[in-house]
Amino acid sequence: MAFSKNSYWMKSGVYTILQRVTNLFTGFGSFFILVRTFDKDEMGAYALFLTVSSLIEVSKNGLIQNAQIKYSASASEEEYPKILSASFTLNVLIAVFLIIVLLILANPLSELWKSPDLKNMFYLYCITTLILVPFYQFNFIQQANLDFKGIFYSSLVRQGIFFTGILVSVIIGYNISLNEIVWLMTIGATLGTLVSYPFVKKFFRISKKIEWVWVKKLFHYGKYVFGTNVSSMIYSSIDQMMLGSLLGPKNVAVYNTAARVNNFVEVPLSAVAAIVFPQSAKRIETEGKQSVCYLYERSVGLLLAMIIPIIIITLLFTKEIIWVIAGDQYYSSIPILQLIILGTFLQPFGRQFGVVMDSIGKPNINFKLLVLIAVINIILNYIFITNFGTIGAAIGTMISLFIFFIINQIILKKEIGVKTHHSFIYMYKFYIEGFNVIKNKIIKTKQ
Repeated sequence: MAFSKNSYWMKSGVYTILQRVTNLFTGFGSFFILVRTFDKDEMGAYALFLTVSSLIEVSKNGLIQNAQIKYSASASEEEYPKILSASFTLNVLIAVFLIIVLLILANPLSELWKSPDLKNMFYLYCITTLILVPFYQFNFIQQANLDFKGIFYSSLVRQGIFFTGILVSVIIGYNISLNEIVWLMTIGATLGTLVSYPFVKKFFRISKKIEWVWVKKLFHYGKYVFGTNVSSMIYSSIDQMMLGSLLGPKNVAVYNTAARVNNFVEVPLSAVAAIVFPQSAKRIETEGKQSVCYLYERSVGLLLAMIIPIIIITLLFTKEIIWVIAGDQYYSSIPILQLIILGTFLQPFGRQFGVVMDSIGKPNINFKLLVLIAVINIILNYIFITNFGTIGAAIGTMISLFIFFIINQIILKKEIGVKTHHSFIYMYKFYIEGFNVIKNKIIKTKQ
């Protein structure tokens, strides 16, 4: 049994980390090229577009992903195809709804953020949204079956096509437009879906009849996760949205440059969350809340151990990092980056809090809390942006993140008995274990 658990964590961990790392570097590579190709107005428009497109993807996935994983992971042979059919139906319905919303808001948002280019970009992205329905559906099926290999390869193709297209345009001296950026996303999503199908085929057993009972069941479970993801995305991106409306896209470009470094922290956060949730959902059924408490404290400890070196390096070499990723024309991002990177210390607690609430069947708690924090963040951002300019967005977000940390720790202690200091003990143990491994290898090498 111990071997099988270790095997799961090793295999799923490797593919999930690889996926996050490749997404990080293709995304960073694309940004690295575009920030030197576009002016600040275009970069600001691109950053705002990514904010909205990410909001669409994350919110839609929230309605489908966790509900499908929770029910299909433990479903009988008879119920499994019905769940997949219902999940696919729900995926299509929510995609159509979001496309209609995007079509309606495309023009108002482009006017609010003083960027005419955004309107056509949003129109074109509606095509990508449709293509991403099967792409993500295939990913969810594989995740529910604890198979992460196909997710890695399909994501690699999707992001790789996007990055390669941008790279080739620079090599041949072609000035790529913002609209063509969206077309590259569409092509990448299409090819990624095609690559994913052979991996998911063995798990893809879908009922020909739509089981509306299951559609409703998935919806009612997922609606809180959907709301949570929307609130979470608004919370995490309201700083850039408000900067766009209050100060214009140029200031968004400056702020987004600093926020890009935060993507390096997002890799372990997302990877660990993707691995922990299926395990938590299973353990809560067989071992009770105590096992989930252990998973939370240990996973947060692991994340802290991974993030703290990134924080220290970033604080020591902030100027050099900004110069490398964007050039000296973005030095105004330096104090913003320093504040943002300090805030990442609290992110593991909040991210795993959401995982726990979903796995113990109380996504409504996470939803309500994130709505509250999103509202607080909007108020704080407005106050600090209007008084301090671009850096005010980082200050407001930092304060709201700390408030979120305090509240979620109180809730976790009440729900599953979490002790915050245990995560720091696990963090220390990870460092000691890592040090001992390195020491033993050095000793063996000398011998």
